[in-house]
Formats: sequence, C-alpha cells, structure tokens
Amino acid sequence: MTYKSLITCSLLVLTIFHGADSAWAKVTIQSSISTEIELNGFNGLHQSSIFKDVITADSKQEIDTSYRGLALLVFAGGQSYPIIIGTDPLTIRITDPNQPPSFAGSGENDFFYKLLASEDTALQKTSKPYDFAHLMLQAKDLLASSQAIHTVEELAAKKKEFHNFIGNHYQDLKHSDMTRRLIAQYFMMHEYIDYHSKGAPATDIRLKYQKEVVNGVGNWLEILKPYLAEQEILNYCVSLYYDRSMVTLASLIIANHRDAAYCPGETTDGWKFSGDLLVTETNGAKEKKLADFKGPKIIAFVSDDCPVSMVETVSKARKSAGQKENLPVIVAPLQKLSSKHLAMANMISKGNIFFINDEKWQKATPAKKIKLPLFVEVMDNSN
Repeated sequence: MTYKSLITCSLLVLTIFHGADSAWAKVTIQSSISTEIELNGFNGLHQSSIFKDVITADSKQEIDTSYRGLALLVFAGGQSYPIIIGTDPLTIRITDPNQPPSFAGSGENDFFYKLLASEDTALQKTSKPYDFAHLMLQAKDLLASSQAIHTVEELAAKKKEFHNFIGNHYQDLKHSDMTRRLIAQYFMMHEYIDYHSKGAPATDIRLKYQKEVVNGVGNWLEILKPYLAEQEILNYCVSLYYDRSMVTLASLIIANHRDAAYCPGETTDGWKFSGDLLVTETNGAKEKKLADFKGPKIIAFVSDDCPVSMVETVSKARKSAGQKENLPVIVAPLQKLSSKHLAMANMISKGNIFFINDEKWQKATPAKKIKLPLFVEVMDNSN
C-alpha cells in the first residue's frame, strides 16, 4: 500500500471501543529519530490533544491515558497515522515520519494496518474480534462511492445512506474522526450535482443548492440530537463553509437554524471598554487606541473555537459597510489575537474592521465562557 493511500485511509478509521473508560492505559512511544508528534483523540465532532511533545532520538515517552478508541498520530510535517488505544498496554515504534509506525502488544493495530494495506478478500472477511475494523472498510467504501454522484436523485439516495450509517453506528464512531469526515463529505457532495432544470433561470441553480445545504443541516440536527448538543452540530456545519470563506452560505445556515446558532456561556451585560486599549488595523501593521475611534462603534466578541461568532461578525461588518454610517467593527477576541482572527478581514471587501490587540484586554475578560455571538454598540469611551 502506498504512503499516500495509507494517509487517506488514516482519516477513515473507526474505534474498537465505545468511548473513554475510567481505567487508565499505558501508551509507550519509542522513536529512533528526534521528532515532534501529537496524539489526538476524538469525541463526537470535537478533536483534542492527548499528548504533544518532541521525542528525542532513541528514547521513549510513556503516556497514561483514559482515552479509548481511535487516536491520530500526527507529525510536525503533517504526516498522520491512526492508532487504536485499548485497555492493554500499547507500544508505538517510530522510525520515519514517512512510514507507518509499528506496534507491540496490539493485535488490533497489527490487523488494522494489514487490512488497510491488503486486497486479500479472505483477510477482509475475517470476523471477530475485529468487527470494527470491517466497519471501517464499510465507511471507506461509502466515502469513495460518494465521489461518483451527479444527479439530484443520486444525491438524495447517497445522503440517506450517510444518515443511516452514522445514525446506526454513532456509538462506535464517536471516538474516531469518522463522524467529522462523513459529515464533511456529505456537504461536499452537494457541489457535485448539476441543479439546472431546462428553462429555469441561472439563479435557480444557486437557490436549489443552498436549499439542499440548509436542509442537510436540519437533517443532522435531527439525527444527532440524541447524542450531541444542537449548537455543537450547527457550529461544525457552519465551520465547513466558513473555513472555505463561504460566509454567505454559512450565514444562510445560521439564519435558518437560529435557535441552534450560538456557543454556550454566560450572558454578561454592562461592558466597559477602556479608551487606551490598543487596536490594530486589518493587516496588523498599525495600532491606535480605542479612544481614537470617535462616535459610535460596534464591539464584536469572537472566539476561534466558535465559528458562529466569526461568521456573524463578518456579516455584521459587511452590513455596516453597506450603510451610510459605516460604523467600525472592532473585534474583541477571547483568545490571543491570531491569524485566524485576522483572516476575517479577507472576507470583507469594504468596511471598517479592526482588532483589539492588547494584553490588558485578555486580562480583563471573564474567566468563564461568554455566550456568543455578542455585539455591543459603544457610543463613546467613557473610561
């Protein structure tokens, strides 16, 4: 099996276990080279880091973790490989970031990699105790089959397959990246279809496409509601379009599913903004103080892990640019200002958007999470 095809398969993996267990397991990572790695785990639509560090040559790192399921071993160069973590001690051996790791003490991982690399039908039909590895092959085939659709009828049938597969197997998929991958591909399928009807105007194609996407979000809200909070589902769907700078469609999703379009937290009133807060222009090259912005302005709170807040802020800046007043929109990031925040400016062709870039702001924000999106219109800086 080629490295490229293995990388593809590494994203199409399933967990053997039904989630995190209270017992701790020992994972040992041995490396013959010096390399930076990260071990990521999954829970529904969320990805989190289990371990991240530099391992020196001819050394080992022991990790105690309660995570059970599919983890992804990621190298600094972007290479990634699936790792199944169970209850038994596991040793992962690394020799080259461009080569799959080998294992000790894990028949599941050995079989898993053989299954990914083999076209042997007898091996693929092997049953217990590797049922979930076979489920992975079903998911891999389902994703591959979605590449060939072209008609609205084929789209409807394939979407139903995706609904049934995740709906029937979610408990086995939630501690892998498969739920994320399948939903992402589900929405990508909409772009394979020709929505044109003879005699219909060109705008009809766009409207049909948008309607399919919005309805698709509604489907996932319904299918996954027994397992996930609605705002988690919606934020993930929104991120699939926001991350591709498709803000108009992301905004349409929010508008049609407004009740789920938020990130949970405290509702806080009575915000005060110091006039000496440093504010940077969109290119990050020039700074001035908040007090230099005379007259009314909009303070937009955003979090880089809340796509809805970022979409709504870009939409607010676009709308403001189209109005006579053209109020400046000043982004108040709840994390340290980053390139992810600054990228919002690239999605606005006109308008005034700026970013608070001041350590005093970070210290002033509450320790508890704030419910987003949140906009505060400030008439003047009084303190």
